[in-house]
Amino acid sequence: MATTGEKQKVFRYIVVKNKSNKTVAHTVKARDMEEAKAKASKAGLIVEITEAPPGKAPKLNENDLYFFASNLSSFVSGGFNILEALEVLRDRGGNRKASAVANHLIFYVSRGASLSAALQLTGSFPLLFVNLVKSGERSGTLDAAFVDLADFYKTMKGLESKISSATMYPLIISIMAVLAVIAYMVFVLPAMNQMFSTLGAQLPGITVFVINMADFFQHSWYWVIGGILLVYVLFRWLVINVLSIKRFYERVKLSIPVIKRVYIAPEYLRLAKTLRSGYVNGLPVVEVLNLTEGVMEHQLFKDKIAKIKEQVIAGAPLYEAFKEADTDPLLWRTISIGTETGNLDNSLARYIDITQEEFNRFLDTLTAAVEPFALIFVGALVGFIVISLYLPMFEMIPALLGG
Repeated sequence: MATTGEKQKVFRYIVVKNKSNKTVAHTVKARDMEEAKAKASKAGLIVEITEAPPGKAPKLNENDLYFFASNLSSFVSGGFNILEALEVLRDRGGNRKASAVANHLIFYVSRGASLSAALQLTGSFPLLFVNLVKSGERSGTLDAAFVDLADFYKTMKGLESKISSATMYPLIISIMAVLAVIAYMVFVLPAMNQMFSTLGAQLPGITVFVINMADFFQHSWYWVIGGILLVYVLFRWLVINVLSIKRFYERVKLSIPVIKRVYIAPEYLRLAKTLRSGYVNGLPVVEVLNLTEGVMEHQLFKDKIAKIKEQVIAGAPLYEAFKEADTDPLLWRTISIGTETGNLDNSLARYIDITQEEFNRFLDTLTAAVEPFALIFVGALVGFIVISLYLPMFEMIPALLGG
């Protein structure tokens, strides 16, 4: 029996929640395993419990998850057992976060935890990753599960890269133009304003407006920047934490045709990729829909998946549930055909290829179209400032010559 003064240890555990029937991982401090089990059992039915390694495993982003899945896929396919594969991943380096997480996984697996349980115990992996690995363990197709995961995160990385490339050039041009205008107003305009005052020039309305704006910015720039930051932080907090505001913001955002196309296609690709991966790895439909709901980025899409899930639980065919939720007609028709022919895997793969190809073409067109508009915006902004400042000079020249 542990003494009262004995130092407490940190344990990680996975339990099945009694009400939701979902597995969750938590941390508990206890003097020994028996005390840890007693504390953990209050949270639900214990699936796994083990002493935790020192430190906390870092969260992994999509780049890290792709690195993990693609490397483990190669190592497992090459004949390494999972512990050897994790050790190679840790020792090769190339990704410090992945190496740190691999160290935690080795700790748990070497103490008897399954890989899927170890993934969940670290707290570094999303449920999609954990559940597909768990399915691969059950069916003996762990290498195929890693291939699916690597393909999923590669696609998501590609989409993000495409969107960033399409928006980066106009964004940089616009920022540089605004900074140039601010510099002009702060350093050049005061001297020109003094010259106008000395000559007693009658200034046009547009020039007065620009001078007043520059004067206000010079003396109150901290209020302007502070106000913008405050509004941005408050807006982000409301959008993240208040569902009704988040839904309203998304409806407004997705009502703009160009923005809608930029955000909708990636959501449907996430949906279809998750659906296909879950189907291929033999997960139950409701569990796949739970995972799909988790990878959606927009609340409106999470609501659609929740509605689909309710209808499927009530006995509706999968394609009918997707149709009633007002999803992409090509998607629910693809599901219908795939279900009828018993070839849902290939049907969804074709849908993914078509959607991705269309989206790539759209982004290429958008990039080509946005660049001229960015230049027009810059020209209009700089032109407005220049005209407003030099217009008084044009009016003053005849008076000066006449004098």
